[in-house]
Amino acid sequence: MGMVGKVGAVAGLALSMMSMGGCAIVSDLGATGLAENIEDNAATLNEAHTRAMTAIIAINVMRARDRWPTNYTTLSGIKSNPTLSLNGSASFGPLGLGNAPMPFAGSSASVSRNESANAEYSVNPFSNNDKTQGLLKPIQPEQMQNYWLAGWPRETLMWLFVDAVTFAGDAQPWYIDGDEFSAAPSAIDAANTARYFEIIRRAKRNEIDFGPLPSLTLDQRDCKPYDPAYLRETLGGAAPDSGRGGGNMVDTIRTVEGLTGRQMVFADDTRAARSGEPQMTADRFNRRLLLCDPVEPAWGFIDARTGQAIASVRTRSFDDMIYFLGETLRNGTEEKPTVAGDVILFQTYPERTDKSFAVRVEHAGRVYFIAPQAPIGDTDGPKDVTGNVLSLLNQLYLLAQSDEFLRAPESRLR
Repeated sequence: MGMVGKVGAVAGLALSMMSMGGCAIVSDLGATGLAENIEDNAATLNEAHTRAMTAIIAINVMRARDRWPTNYTTLSGIKSNPTLSLNGSASFGPLGLGNAPMPFAGSSASVSRNESANAEYSVNPFSNNDKTQGLLKPIQPEQMQNYWLAGWPRETLMWLFVDAVTFAGDAQPWYIDGDEFSAAPSAIDAANTARYFEIIRRAKRNEIDFGPLPSLTLDQRDCKPYDPAYLRETLGGAAPDSGRGGGNMVDTIRTVEGLTGRQMVFADDTRAARSGEPQMTADRFNRRLLLCDPVEPAWGFIDARTGQAIASVRTRSFDDMIYFLGETLRNGTEEKPTVAGDVILFQTYPERTDKSFAVRVEHAGRVYFIAPQAPIGDTDGPKDVTGNVLSLLNQLYLLAQSDEFLRAPESRLR
């Protein structure tokens, strides 16, 4: 082989080595490396989103404690747009004379990689519609039932979700507004708090369920007979929508109900008319046509063994949950927080000490640490369940910003 051939072979070998070196660097950008980058970015952005949402909730609890106006914002999902560029360069020195053993000793090659990620998100006030439906209206009792069936701690659900309780046999509801935790609660609050504690204890023993209450009977709805002759006269003897006059049966029923404030129903049996009542033949089953007190779907606590209704409830709105927790903070102190039964629903700490906290917020010129990591087996005194409460509120806050939540049917418990 001549000198030119040898030089070509050496040059080819050198280029191959540089190419191999370049390939070794480029391989770090393969599927495995890219997946690891995505994993790290996703975890970091998810942590940022969770911390931001939780801090908004915690600060509003502090504002409610001080009777400052609450303010909520929508926080969009944080997304990252990573960019990647790969740059390569090579320089070749002149060939040495006399067929030097290392003719490319003065040459060099390099491959560089530049990577950047720009996070994008938006923080906006709630729209009026979203605020009204997602934050200020009572949360659907089905939501509480979902958490109940999922096994969430009963005391957390029963204090946060329940705004008012009507115990079986009582005519008036009892409102859970935080006053029952004051230094000198009223006699009614003290008595009803004890009754509610007993329901909580039974619920923790799985003796009580939460769900729709059994429907009232017709006798309980104070039903009175209604003469169908009025309907026949209004309809002109024609069947509804028959085209022979008489109007629409549904419209007529709605008119009667609107004028009387009652609901028109058929009796659930074929009993004969009572003495002094007109004979009814409203339908082919000879059922009586009745006007009854209106009834709305009711939810509450039920004896798991007998199915008997123990108490009906009215649910809170999300904003009411925040103000209720603020009341518990106002009625307690950092040294002696409010104890609801055997738990502390919300507690703040003035110093970090040696504990790991989930939330750190600044409010009114002070720093608060919230939701410490409780040591395993630490059962000395009431449990601080602030972390559990914040987790529940965080999920509900996310739901309040979703279209599915906003389109949910309105609660009829108010």
